[in-house]
Amino acid sequence: MAGAQEEYLEKMTKYLPVLRAALKISQRELAEKVGVTRQSMMNIETKRSPLQWPTYLALVFLFQQNEDTKKLLYSLELFDDKMVDMNYE
Repeated sequence: MAGAQEEYLEKMTKYLPVLRAALKISQRELAEKVGVTRQSMMNIETKRSPLQWPTYLALVFLFQQNEDTKKLLYSLELFDDKMVDMNYE
C-alpha cells in the first residue's frame, strides 16, 4: 500500500497549483481550509517540503466539494473510489 500512497502524494504535489487555480483561491486560503500554514502550503507546492498523508486527505475532501476540481481529481488520477476501502497506516 505504501507504494500507492507515495504515488498519490507525488501526483497531488505535482497538480496542486492547478487544482488551487481551478478553485480560484490563494495559497493562504487553501492552507487555512486544510489546516496548515501558508508557508507550509508554499513549501509543498514548490516541493521544498513533502506533502503528508493527512494533508492529502484534507485536500481531496476539499477538492471533492467543487464540481470542477472533483472532475480534475479523477481525470488526473489523484483519487479513486477504491481508496475508500484501502487501509493506510
